[in-house]
Amino acid sequence: MICMTHQRTLSVLALLLFASPCLWLHAQDVNSSGADANQKTYEVRGTVLNSVTHDPIARALVTIAGETSSSQLTDNEGRFEFLNASAGRCVLQARRPGFFGTNSGRDSFLPIDVGPNAQDHTLTLEPAASITGQVTMPAADPGSNIRIQLMQRAIQEGRARWQPAGMKITNSDGAFRFGNLQPGEYKLCTASSIDPDIASPQAPVRWGFPSVVYPEEGDNQSTGSLRIGPGQQLNAQLALTREPFYSVTIPVANRVDQGYSVQISDGRGRLNDLSAAYDSRQQQFHAYLPSGNYTVTIQALMPSPGFASESVTVRNAPVQAQGLVILPIHPIPVTIRREFTATSTSAPQIVEIENGKQVEISRDINVMLFSATDQDFVGVNLRHEPGGDDSAWTLENVMPGKYWVQTYVSQGYVASISAGGTDLTRDPLIIGPGGISVPIEIVLRNDMAALSARLKNISPPPTGAATSTEPFAMHPPIQTPQGYLYLVPQFDTTSVVQQAVPLQPTAHIPNLQPGTYRVLVLDRPFDLEYRNPKALDAYTGKGQTITLEPNGTANIDLDVISVDAAQ
Repeated sequence: MICMTHQRTLSVLALLLFASPCLWLHAQDVNSSGADANQKTYEVRGTVLNSVTHDPIARALVTIAGETSSSQLTDNEGRFEFLNASAGRCVLQARRPGFFGTNSGRDSFLPIDVGPNAQDHTLTLEPAASITGQVTMPAADPGSNIRIQLMQRAIQEGRARWQPAGMKITNSDGAFRFGNLQPGEYKLCTASSIDPDIASPQAPVRWGFPSVVYPEEGDNQSTGSLRIGPGQQLNAQLALTREPFYSVTIPVANRVDQGYSVQISDGRGRLNDLSAAYDSRQQQFHAYLPSGNYTVTIQALMPSPGFASESVTVRNAPVQAQGLVILPIHPIPVTIRREFTATSTSAPQIVEIENGKQVEISRDINVMLFSATDQDFVGVNLRHEPGGDDSAWTLENVMPGKYWVQTYVSQGYVASISAGGTDLTRDPLIIGPGGISVPIEIVLRNDMAALSARLKNISPPPTGAATSTEPFAMHPPIQTPQGYLYLVPQFDTTSVVQQAVPLQPTAHIPNLQPGTYRVLVLDRPFDLEYRNPKALDAYTGKGQTITLEPNGTANIDLDVISVDAAQ
């Protein structure tokens, strides 16, 4: 009995010895969590306002995000109040259907420092705009079931382009509405429609309603677009005219049974939504078009890419076009010469499988081609067979046309790019029938420059910043950008230029192409059409001009420019 009792005692002692570290760690965790529970908290209050009317916005969702997050809806006065926000850095975020952030995003953000003596915060949301209207037909008939495409003018890499922004179908009264729109420029375009009730599918004439663009260039809207501001409501009246559509037949010398696409554009380069059917027995395309000037392009997809194009003029009668020959698309040779003055680290080669064989994709540079005649653009990879000459590449499957060249370089910059005697930084690349082009020559350099920018008119720290008595005051207060830096090259370039660089109130921008720039600082992000000299007229005399030398760093002090005042 004595031995058994002694053995049990030793077992209990051993258990306590092994358990005590765990018990100690558990106690430490409790103390730690208790310390977290004692962390100082403060109230965060504020209001969400309409940026146009300055009225409060009720039922806006406000979120405070820091070490923890919490959300609530504003009351009828647009107010919110978080009672126990942890001291430190946080971000307030507000959103509501029918509104946008003032910097073109869906939400409005406000970085803050939570601490004592903080004043109320104000977040603003921009009301969405809308375009309403009605389509009418002859004899005042409502244009019901008419498809309407909304186009928005967007800035892409410094160039303006029209992009689809929505599609609607008119109701029984011919009415339509596009809501929840951001400020900008828009156009409306109705779809063409042809009467279906005809005696023969090959009739020489059919009737219907041609596409209408509103507003048309040259009408009382001098810009040819609908310019709409925050919260604005515009009304558009579109009148359709019933016209004859004439038979257009386009013979094709070679068969295209294995896949094709047909595009019909008008005299202004706008794509027409009318289709063209292929008759394999007659080996010809057939379409119905109203009177006008058109360009018909046919792209064969299989077994190998091909292309054909023909101009067609319809003048109040059916048209039998000349026969087309679909020519194969030839690859365009590209030579890359590297004039690197510093050692560079090469990225691994990219190898893809295409049509059952390996191809190597350029790791240094790739190309985007923007049509100089319409709204099309295409991204193109430079490629060659694996293990090929690192200076010899090809562009493949590029359709004939005129293109502005945009380059994307991973190391260095494009010092020059040309095709024959054509400087592609200044003039478009012309690709002839069959995709034929003179070889493209590219010179890359890596003697990059840098720019250090500073604002002259530095605003005071944000309200509610930490005081020196608070434990989180060792961290600098959150600073929202006090300006956005834009670089406008004063030289021709195909390279993408950094834009909307935030200043707080300084910024250092490395890896810039040497050359002369016009430097602007705007008070908010803005889609600057910097490749269009006319679009820069509003900033004449503003900003500064500076020259960046190879391998050099330039310093510049700048004033903030109001975007709204400059427009």
